Amino acid sequence: MHTMSKSGQLDSPTSIVALTGFMAAGKSTVGRVLASILRWRFLDLDCEIECRSKLDIHELFATHGEPHFRQIEADALRMILEQASAPTVIALGGGTFVESQNADLLHRRGAHVVFLELAVEELLRRCQAVSERSAQNPRPLAAAAEAFCALHAQRLPYYRKAKLIVNTAGKTAEQVAREIVAALDLAAGKPGT
Repeated sequence: MHTMSKSGQLDSPTSIVALTGFMAAGKSTVGRVLASILRWRFLDLDCEIECRSKLDIHELFATHGEPHFRQIEADALRMILEQASAPTVIALGGGTFVESQNADLLHRRGAHVVFLELAVEELLRRCQAVSERSAQNPRPLAAAAEAFCALHAQRLPYYRKAKLIVNTAGKTAEQVAREIVAALDLAAGKPGT
């Protein structure tokens, strides 16, 4: 059971690093590498949602709509944060940190939120490359370039509220992960500060 400190954060020795950013920013890839370097647990929020709902993300959007999906997402994040008993890296969904209830949950939990920043043109190129390889677009909000860019512009101010911003352009996942480790002064088995 976690208790609240005077600052309003949950008192807990368990470190959480939550990676945020737009779709195709590399949150899951960097998250796995970061967790491996730190020897921490890794969770992909979208995968957790799919496991709990027994539906793919695009099926959830198509069947129930975005508001319903966002509620499932918030519930899944809350459970992960409440149950985290070991240092954990979480790859958030592209819209997770934009929702104020989720940002508040992460803040109260004392999570280190890291924004993986990349130019919108590169993000779009990555999403289009995935769409060409798959008949079914795994990213329901990446259907049209104009809407994609508008959504990115809408979310950017929220992403920039993260504790740490890492520009990932031209860097490997390992380089980005090591930059996060250094910037947050993290080490395997060492609680975050």
